[in-house]
Amino acid sequence: MRKLLHPLYVLYQFVFAIWAGIFLTMLASLIIWLFGGILKIKNADYYPAIVWCRLMCIVFLIPIKLVGRKEYVKDDQNYIFVSNHQGMFDIFILYGYIMKNFKWMMKKQLRKVPLLGIACESTDHVYVDRTTPQKDILRKSLNILKSGKSMTIFAEGTRSDDGKLGRFKKGAFVVANMSQKPIIPIAIQGAYDILPKGCFCAHWSPVTVTFHAPIECKGRDSENVDYLMSETRAVIAKTLGEE
Repeated sequence: MRKLLHPLYVLYQFVFAIWAGIFLTMLASLIIWLFGGILKIKNADYYPAIVWCRLMCIVFLIPIKLVGRKEYVKDDQNYIFVSNHQGMFDIFILYGYIMKNFKWMMKKQLRKVPLLGIACESTDHVYVDRTTPQKDILRKSLNILKSGKSMTIFAEGTRSDDGKLGRFKKGAFVVANMSQKPIIPIAIQGAYDILPKGCFCAHWSPVTVTFHAPIECKGRDSENVDYLMSETRAVIAKTLGEE
C-alpha cells in the first residue's frame, strides 16, 4: 500500500509539505534568534522549537509513538539524552517530543544553514567538528548541565548509512562522566525509512521513540566512560533488535 500511495505523497510534498516546512523552519529560526539571541530572553528557544518540530511531523503526516517517556523522564531532573541517528527527521522527532529544555551537540556544518545556524549558535547549542578542542566541548557541555538544562547527543556522530546502529563515539559519555548526570538512552525506529542519508524526497513511515530507564554513573574515571557507552549502546541495540 505504501508503494502505491508513494507517488501521491511525493506530489503532496512538492505542492505543499516542502514549502510549508521551509516556511516553518525560517519562521521558527527567526523567532528563536530574535527573542533568544538578540533580546536574550531566557529559554526563548524552548517552546518555538517544540511547536516547529511537531508541526513539521504533522505537515509530513508522520505519526509518532512515544514509549517510556512519562515513566522515565522526570521534571525535576536534567539528563543527557543519547539516541541513535537514522535520518534527518530525528531532529524534528526529538526536539518535538522529548519535552525537556535541552541543548544539542551538533555538527559545525549546520552553522551554515541560513537563519537556523545563527539561531542555534545564539541560544548556546554546542557546535563541534574534528578540529574542536575536547576541553572546549566539555566546558560548554558542563556549563549547560550545571544551569539545569539537559543535553541531547547522537552517539554515532552522524546519520546511519543503512539504518543499522553504528559505533558510538565517547563524547556523550565523557560529558556524563564529568557531570555525573544520568543518561537516558533513546531508540528511534522507523525514521530511516522517512529520509535516509543521501535521499532528498521523504517517504511516509510511522516512528516509534522508546525512552529507557536512566543509566547512572558509577564513579568518575575511564572505566565509567566505557561502562556508560557499552550499557547505553546495548540498551538501544536491544530495542532495535540488533543485539
